[in-house]
Amino acid sequence: MSRETALKRRAHCYAPLLLCILALIGCGKQGNVESTTAGHAVIGVSDAAYKMAWQLSDAFRAQYPSAFVDIVREDSRVLLDSLLNGKTEQIFLDRPIARDESLVFKQTNIKLLTYPVAYYPVFLLVSRENPVLSLDSASFRGILTGSISNWKQLGGMNEPIRLYVPESREGAMVSVLKFYGGLDSIVAEVCSTATVMLSKAKDDDGVLLVYSQPIEELPYRPLRWVVAYEMVYPDVETILEGPIYPFRLLLTYMTTRSKLDLAAGYLTFLVGNLGQRTFLEAGYRPAAVPVKITRRNS
Repeated sequence: MSRETALKRRAHCYAPLLLCILALIGCGKQGNVESTTAGHAVIGVSDAAYKMAWQLSDAFRAQYPSAFVDIVREDSRVLLDSLLNGKTEQIFLDRPIARDESLVFKQTNIKLLTYPVAYYPVFLLVSRENPVLSLDSASFRGILTGSISNWKQLGGMNEPIRLYVPESREGAMVSVLKFYGGLDSIVAEVCSTATVMLSKAKDDDGVLLVYSQPIEELPYRPLRWVVAYEMVYPDVETILEGPIYPFRLLLTYMTTRSKLDLAAGYLTFLVGNLGQRTFLEAGYRPAAVPVKITRRNS
């Protein structure tokens, strides 16, 4: 065997090893470039905030192409537990943290930072064929507790009322229960996600959905809320200004870290002008930047 042939064979044997070394070096360099506008972050999100969080992630990436914020959907209880046990350091809920939950973080000496970012109404949806146009506090309480069980009792069709609600710790039901000061029991089908709710309610003319996501493409319409004989439409103005529609979400970003990384960049985007305008364009009411809201004619 000639010396030249031997050198070629040796180089051939070392080539895979060299590629591995270069790859490892490359990975190391890539890890060092993470900043508030570049890298990868994972954020846990509750169901009602899921679509909006992805929309914001896409808008953030359009602004900073080297950034990717991955959105993982879970229920609120699991998300808060993940903050407590350190499995994640940032989450996005559709409600503020409750007093008992906040106390747990204080008792475990975990500093929790919370940032309200947007408001959104919780809709009471019915079939488009349902002649009932509105509910007041007493009639909705009756539906929740089961004392009103047929739409005929409210001047509608002779059809049993089938109530579908999110889980009690999700923002929509937190808002409902806060309005009534709590209820001993609720007669309803509890659904883990909006997708599950829509699947269960399909083709049912007697449904009433407690729903907290955009409804443009759904075969349902929102009921108005009667306050002092005035029917209030659920929109981003009436959830905050008089006459007030009482049920709303407060989208809240929560984190246990203060590191200047991509997640911090995403948060800065959420509360800044570009992020808040993204909320506004999606039909939400921004929480951080004053904007002019025009009343919807309906």
